[in-house]
Amino acid sequence: MDVELIKIVSEDLDYLAVEWTQDIDDASLRRTSPILRSLLIENQLMKVASMLGETISIMAPCISKYDDLLNDPSIVFYQSGGAKYKGMEIQFLKQLNRALGPEEIKANYEREKLSIGKNYPVKLSLFMKQISFIINGVKVNREEVVKYIANKRGGAHFDSSRKIESAGSKGELEKKYTLLDNIHKSTSVADKNAVYYELLSIGQRLIASQDVERIRQIIKNAR
Repeated sequence: MDVELIKIVSEDLDYLAVEWTQDIDDASLRRTSPILRSLLIENQLMKVASMLGETISIMAPCISKYDDLLNDPSIVFYQSGGAKYKGMEIQFLKQLNRALGPEEIKANYEREKLSIGKNYPVKLSLFMKQISFIINGVKVNREEVVKYIANKRGGAHFDSSRKIESAGSKGELEKKYTLLDNIHKSTSVADKNAVYYELLSIGQRLIASQDVERIRQIIKNAR
């Protein structure tokens, strides 16, 4: 076992549990976003879980498993959300580019009422690939939100250039960063910058996981 890595991951999880609460400000989220990057993007958390013989599931919003609700081409903005901030919790924001008829409103209500505010367990790897935003038809997943704040907005690095002409997946990611720039400048959720609200949602769901809590306790008991 890599004892030093286990210690670092344990300290990072403890920090999130104490600091990423409903009172945290955007600057603190930005400065500490590299913690999420190392845990989730660089896979340090899963490496430690593997060393300890553990698996990790996260409680994801139920709306995430209904692809038909999120594949509507008329969606111009969607945000998963779900963070607790200043006593508020907002989940599943959706804006369409058309008006709904009475029958559509009723049908959507009947489907969505079964999922709004409810959660279901998914593997951590799937959780990070689920949709955080839909912006003008472009889907942005949780992994891309973490990378955006940590790598582009000054968490670990600040880079205002967007090389959207780049080929392949790099160019697609740069285009998503441009869309997130627009949301970062213009949109608030629960009196918080919408992108930081989404980042907070990811961190809070991570630390609320029963599997993550079990890993924290295993490490503490082994000290």
